[in-house]
Amino acid sequence: MSLRLVAAGVVLTVGVLVVASGTAWAQDNGGQNGTTSASASTSPGAVQVSVGVTGRPSAGSTGVTKDTGAGGKTNQNQPYGCTYQVLGPGAQQLLGVGGPTPGRWVIPTCSGPGVINPMPPFWVTQAKTAAPVNPAVVARQAVSKLPLPSPTIEMAPPAGANQLVNVAAWLWIPPGAWRGLSAVATAGPVTATATATPTEVVWDMGDGHRVTCAGPGTPYDRNTPNAATSCSYTWTQSSAGQPGGVYQVTATVYWQVAWTAVGAPGGGSLGLVPGPASHVAVAVAESEALNTAPGPGGG
Repeated sequence: MSLRLVAAGVVLTVGVLVVASGTAWAQDNGGQNGTTSASASTSPGAVQVSVGVTGRPSAGSTGVTKDTGAGGKTNQNQPYGCTYQVLGPGAQQLLGVGGPTPGRWVIPTCSGPGVINPMPPFWVTQAKTAAPVNPAVVARQAVSKLPLPSPTIEMAPPAGANQLVNVAAWLWIPPGAWRGLSAVATAGPVTATATATPTEVVWDMGDGHRVTCAGPGTPYDRNTPNAATSCSYTWTQSSAGQPGGVYQVTATVYWQVAWTAVGAPGGGSLGLVPGPASHVAVAVAESEALNTAPGPGGG
């Protein structure tokens, strides 16, 4: 008869587990009054067990799901829907060795007619407890999933038109892009959530200078010529001597990133994280004065 046990975490106190175990189970080196070969892998609070049993389990050897042998359907007269929990070190020591080593005592909690939980534990050989999950590692995975966008560069005058030396150019990115983002990553019982809040835009103006704007900037509106902006730049030299006759303007949004965790203690700030940058070529020209001939009577 082949048995397969699929685990989900069940939290039980050691006191209850010891009372439920009973001496017969601690002395049953076969695991369930038969010859048991088993392997298990665990994560904190959960165990996945594959058990093979030969011989006939006793009437009290419940806690496993039995197949009828016809179509693989569950026998509703036997316990089913079992979950399994590896006992803690104290309970393991108190119960002693229950079979071939290395091994662990595992306790089932099942559904079915007449089932009284918690049920007696059984010995599983080669059960291995996985190393605890580091929530900070899961947080970094969540951060890597943050959908940080490249900013759309807006300028006035527009980037496609010539900028003028000694005339301020407005700089901004669309205000609708200025919103928080989040991402989630899970490993074992630990779930980490990373949140990113846009904080500032760093503009590299291509001439060796940078401008840091605390916000997306103010969109230029030609209908409000007296409006002002706190995010602008004034070139003092033309781009004529630059490769291609242009300055390469780069905009990078910096995000304040923090994380929280469920399933393990942890959380905090990860500081400012740069998003992907955007680039645009800008031509900057000298303004030229137009000289006209004096009119009649002019000097």
